Amino acid sequence: MGNVLRYSRKQLDRAFKDFAKKETLGSNDISEWVRLINDFIYEFGLKSEVNEIDKLSITTNKEEQIVIEKMMYALEGTKTSLAYIFDGNITYIEE
Repeated sequence: MGNVLRYSRKQLDRAFKDFAKKETLGSNDISEWVRLINDFIYEFGLKSEVNEIDKLSITTNKEEQIVIEKMMYALEGTKTSLAYIFDGNITYIEE
């Protein structure tokens, strides 16, 4: 699988649809979103990391954040942000 960050809009839409076929949002709670985000990061080989041990947080970059949030929108149909899921606990890394 190529780098999802370099996909065209059409390829990205297709990737989201394929991901949605395998993964479903069982409920709209935070733990379910965290599970889906982790699955998405793993499946597409993103560099983002979720920390669930101390304080729920994510380390990501702006580009990956946008792709993850687009995936969330594709699954839910409503705008949900990483800032909401992780209560603002986002650390940004530079490439």
